[in-house]
Amino acid sequence: MTTSLRRLWARFLFQDRGIIPTKRLIYLISGLGLILFVISFFRFDLIIFASVIVSVLLLSLLDLLRSPNRKELTIERVIPEQIERHQQEQISLIVTNRSDKQAEIKWLDDLPGSIETKRPDLTELLANQQLTIDQPIQASERGLFLLKKIYLRYQSKLGLWQKQITFDLEDTIKVIPNLAESRDYLTSAQKYLLHEGSKIRKQGTGLGEFAKVRQYVVGDDPRKINWHQSAKLNEVMVNEYEPEHGKQIIIMIDCGRMMGVELDKGNRLERSIEAALTVATAALDNGDYVSVIAFAKDINVYVPAEKGLAHLQTILQAIYSLRVEANESNYVAAFQFIRTEQQKRSMVILFSDINQFFLDQQSLFFIKQLKKQHLFLGIGIKDEWKQRNIDLQAETVNEAMRKTVAQQVELWNRREMLKWKNLGLDLIEAKSDDLAVTTVSYYIDQLNRGAL
Repeated sequence: MTTSLRRLWARFLFQDRGIIPTKRLIYLISGLGLILFVISFFRFDLIIFASVIVSVLLLSLLDLLRSPNRKELTIERVIPEQIERHQQEQISLIVTNRSDKQAEIKWLDDLPGSIETKRPDLTELLANQQLTIDQPIQASERGLFLLKKIYLRYQSKLGLWQKQITFDLEDTIKVIPNLAESRDYLTSAQKYLLHEGSKIRKQGTGLGEFAKVRQYVVGDDPRKINWHQSAKLNEVMVNEYEPEHGKQIIIMIDCGRMMGVELDKGNRLERSIEAALTVATAALDNGDYVSVIAFAKDINVYVPAEKGLAHLQTILQAIYSLRVEANESNYVAAFQFIRTEQQKRSMVILFSDINQFFLDQQSLFFIKQLKKQHLFLGIGIKDEWKQRNIDLQAETVNEAMRKTVAQQVELWNRREMLKWKNLGLDLIEAKSDDLAVTTVSYYIDQLNRGAL
């Protein structure tokens, strides 16, 4: 395709500048042409034919004159500072018409394919009007995306011709992980662990930091009754204790090849990042220190330990653009990095593919070394294919073979996990939707047990 043809094609694809006929003009010309063609069989009158053609040309020129000049239209784009994955947000377009002619407009912006949006076909723009249009968007992929242009087409009421304008507007859209589970924890931690009454995960009586005095509920330990306050208020009151604050939590996120396995919503890495942020929210809200390490072949991100919920933004900005790498994960380098950077006893939570550990005996050696100083948890996402085939009601030979293989893999995984459990190393597999809840529950349970 020559350069001139490419430019012409680009104009028809909502690019550059130009004037293009609308479907209405094409239908009008086609209809008149058909009528004149039929009439020509009975009577051919050059004056009538010329009059019709001139009338159509004048009508189309009148249509062009009744549309605003390109210089009289301006457009601005207003974008949120950041949007969450799979959360509907909106960007606003502010279109200004400084002419005394109205128009019908439609537009196209260069949003990436991972951001879905809906645009109306035509929007009416009155004379001397500033119109704000809210455009809904929903992103399915994290990262920082650059927007460069907006392509605008507009027409008059007759709608025979459309004019095109290209506006150079550079903006960026930052798509961060979905924080719904983190907000849920801050709103209601009861979803992750019940803190009061008979369903509390109890710790040793009187252990931890004194938190508050509250009313007695059925199931409370009688040894926690505060007799002085009970006598003073004339009702039974109990002391409540919290695990000691200021613990060290290290969150490790594997970005290696196996974390790219696709799930119903995103891939393993996406779900692990969202679960890691939820755990970080719980730990920071509890007054603990949180550090984050993301790795694959090398250490990609390291966020030093800090406490306070403000630190969550630091973590978020550091890991929001993590990508799955094609390399195998270097667990040895990651564990050695922890031993170098963190001397205090910590809880190490590793989001990874559990099966990788079973195949790498070198990793087992270094985890055992790490376990001498730190509390270790490896957590992964259950294989959905394996579970579907285990639950399969086999009716054919092929289905029976798949079910058998899936059961063998499951038995092998259980034996390996039991072997690691006997070494004092906790490995957990959870469903993708339960990953955050399972990890937060484990974290709080270990604090209540005084494991740190």
